[in-house]
Amino acid sequence: MNATMVASGTKAVSPVVSSIHEVALAKIRESKTNPRRFFDEAKLAELADNIRQHGVLQPILLRPLPQGEAGTYELVAGTRRYRASKLAKRESIPATVRELTDAQALELQVIENVQRVDVHPLDEAQGYAALIELQSDTYTVECIASRVGRSPAYVSGRLRLIQLIPEAKQAFYEGKVTVAHAFEIARLQPNDQRRALQECFPQHRNAAAILKDKKAEATTVRELRAWIEREIHLDLTNAPFDPQDETLLPKAGACARCPKRTGSNPLLFPEVRQKSICTDRECYRAKVEALVQIQVTPLEENGEKPLRVSQAPTWQVNGHAKDVLCEGHYRKAKAKGECPNTKAAVLIDGKGAGSIFYLCQTEKCEVHNRVTRYQPTPQEQAQRKKEAFAERVEKLSRVRILEAIRQKLPDVLARPDLEMLALDYFRRLGHDNHRRLSKLYAWEGKRSKTSWGAQTLDYEKISAAAVQAMKTADLHRFLVVCALVPDLYCPGYNPRQTLAKESNLARTSARYKIDSSKMATGARAELSKAKNKTKHGTHSGKGPTATTTHQSRVLARGRAK
Repeated sequence: MNATMVASGTKAVSPVVSSIHEVALAKIRESKTNPRRFFDEAKLAELADNIRQHGVLQPILLRPLPQGEAGTYELVAGTRRYRASKLAKRESIPATVRELTDAQALELQVIENVQRVDVHPLDEAQGYAALIELQSDTYTVECIASRVGRSPAYVSGRLRLIQLIPEAKQAFYEGKVTVAHAFEIARLQPNDQRRALQECFPQHRNAAAILKDKKAEATTVRELRAWIEREIHLDLTNAPFDPQDETLLPKAGACARCPKRTGSNPLLFPEVRQKSICTDRECYRAKVEALVQIQVTPLEENGEKPLRVSQAPTWQVNGHAKDVLCEGHYRKAKAKGECPNTKAAVLIDGKGAGSIFYLCQTEKCEVHNRVTRYQPTPQEQAQRKKEAFAERVEKLSRVRILEAIRQKLPDVLARPDLEMLALDYFRRLGHDNHRRLSKLYAWEGKRSKTSWGAQTLDYEKISAAAVQAMKTADLHRFLVVCALVPDLYCPGYNPRQTLAKESNLARTSARYKIDSSKMATGARAELSKAKNKTKHGTHSGKGPTATTTHQSRVLARGRAK
């Protein structure tokens, strides 16, 4: 931990470091406020082996246990070293003891965890939330950001992760979704979060199936974000009600100041350019319903009971009640009393929600039976003919362009044509196959940091540069590999499923006389050997120190370069 001075309100932690003591492990209690909840057992075992050989090189930080027995201590920082020392069967551990308040201890724990490279984002978020809960006036988002050396948008995004529903949190802890997926889901309301999690794994029926499948692969973040924009987000500029009205739904207030509107919460929605997007569909619908009730009340006071009408076609309104009419269920009347069967109606959705009009439901009405339900005006008919003609022209032009190109294609494709084929094929493969191909060809690219703190790779940009650098013969081989790479996927729901004989990978290996069974035998032997090494341990004699491990990694990187 590298924190010589940490402020807590108006009182600061003393920079004076106490002397190091050997403290019995039996006298130490783990802190209940430590935000870190996830520990890698394999890495703990590795650290324990290192401690057996070399001891604990960096002391842990303790404070006298509040309201505890004399000589007992609370662990502030160093939980991994403490747990690994217990695994190593040590009796004591080097420690520094300091007098700290609850706020000072919590802040040190948060900062110490942030400085760790393997801290889980949810644990990090719990630490920030604990600080705010402890002293909300002192620890604001901006204050925490300055203390931990992060941006306010980063801290706000981490805090939002706490709002994840339990199923999404578990999927996040188990690595089924990335921090980018989790951030997109966390910004939604609970019911929409369940839908979004399901959308990440369309091949699974429910959350239980997702969590059960250890090899479940999520869709890309780009696909998830597109689904959210299409299915969840609502544009308040098209709302039938006034977003500035605070009395329409008093418990919700005005949309202008609502934190669930993108423009009101730039720290949570930094990448959304449109500031009038509502992310709470249930609140939006409640306001629409409140507006409808306001418009209906005068008619009900006069003894009329307006029918409820949706502007959507029948096939889109499965969620509506049975008493809601849709297009095709009625004919619109020009005024009340136009025929003996006219009734009052109110539109319940769309930009015109709350509008009152009159309709006729009688199929054989003498007045309205002559009027078809869908009768375009002369201007609409002319516009439709114009659009249909333009569409025919565009289609025919494209067909003729393609035919002209086909006639001019040479017997041997030119370099630009091969590159176009390769890149177009690559784009169609999808994110998971992009990752597999990049690993197969050892393509490396610079990761870019998103606004919510995740690291992403632009595989299409990387592939474009790699394809341009390939020789013509390599391009031919690349096209074949693109056709074979989808067969690398093994379904998690049936991991023992063998490679199908009719698959491209199996047929190609047979064509090139590659012994697939021999490959499988070799893979099984290699993995079994690695499994046995992990089970029985590979540390005989002196184990690797942190320094030698670091040096070996540096040498490995040098060889790779």
